[in-house]
Amino acid sequence: MKDLSDYVCEEYVRPFWKGDTVLAESVFVQENALGELRPLRLAFPVRKILSVRSPDLRTAYRENRDYRVNEYGELEILREGKIPRLLWKEYRLPAFDAARDDQMASADALGAWRTGDLFADREGMRAWQLAVSYTHAESGIYDITQGKSEKFPRLLGLLREKQPVTVVSYGDSITYGWAASGMQDIRKPPHCRPYAQMIVDALAEKYGAPVGHVNCSVSGKCTDWAELDENVAGVIGAKPDLVVLAFGMNDAGVFRPEVFAEKLRGIMRKIRNACPHTEFLLISPILPNPLVAFTAGSSIRRYHREYPRALLAVERETEGAACANVTAVHELLLERKSLQDTLSNNVNHPNDFMHRVYAQVALKTLLGDAFA
Repeated sequence: MKDLSDYVCEEYVRPFWKGDTVLAESVFVQENALGELRPLRLAFPVRKILSVRSPDLRTAYRENRDYRVNEYGELEILREGKIPRLLWKEYRLPAFDAARDDQMASADALGAWRTGDLFADREGMRAWQLAVSYTHAESGIYDITQGKSEKFPRLLGLLREKQPVTVVSYGDSITYGWAASGMQDIRKPPHCRPYAQMIVDALAEKYGAPVGHVNCSVSGKCTDWAELDENVAGVIGAKPDLVVLAFGMNDAGVFRPEVFAEKLRGIMRKIRNACPHTEFLLISPILPNPLVAFTAGSSIRRYHREYPRALLAVERETEGAACANVTAVHELLLERKSLQDTLSNNVNHPNDFMHRVYAQVALKTLLGDAFA
């Protein structure tokens, strides 16, 4: 595996859980409330560092000057080095100022937390992240995604025959693309494409088939919006062979799992009524930050952990549909990593590394043993 400085689909969709090397895994560097820089744990204990770079992959940091690896395979940031770190007083704010767009109210109704997405003109929380490439002892701990290629006989048949295929993405801001560095509204190094586009790129490269992509996702939306005739019409009009149906991040703050599942069924029925051969890849969301709130004293995390079960129930009763359980892989990563390692905005948007995880889980679900 190469130490890349820019986006290469083949490397970015390679499952991070396979083999003994991880490419450009993200970690967040900040002082804690005591002013300490605690060691950073990666997905696996580090055996050998290949590189520690800025998140845009343009700046390389030096071992034993900027960082070192301790006896437990953790990354230690050296104070005398050049790696940026976020101070606690700039992260945990004493009062919430609704006029500022770089903070959100605290879920405990006391003060606020620093937030901020990656935009074309600013780094947001990415300013304090690193991209770490390293080797480790092989482990199957994250290899939990089931291959469900039998659920997609028509799609895979078309791809093998190199016939034209249309993929439609239908979801919220994550599936629209926030905040992958290569999304249309950002376009910054290392130009990592949003996960839905990575899926399409990977299928086209693997099978040599023409794979078109129509993204009907809209930021901030839920399934109650998605099932309206005027909104689902864009999906139907594209005559999809595969729909990547990926709501849930916003829904889970509002709708019980049973309600969410029924709304998904309604969306799928409308699409199938017009396009009976369409197959569906249902994507469960990552977990958002439970400490932040849209309204002080609440939390944006509510039903997120329960949604995979709802999606699996829909899968069991629906021919040509399968759930890609991104939530489960994220939960496992959070046993070793901080939530801030995986988010672009400290709220609910995946960073480049997690967009890659979305794509990797989706492709394993679609292709099974044929993936990578």
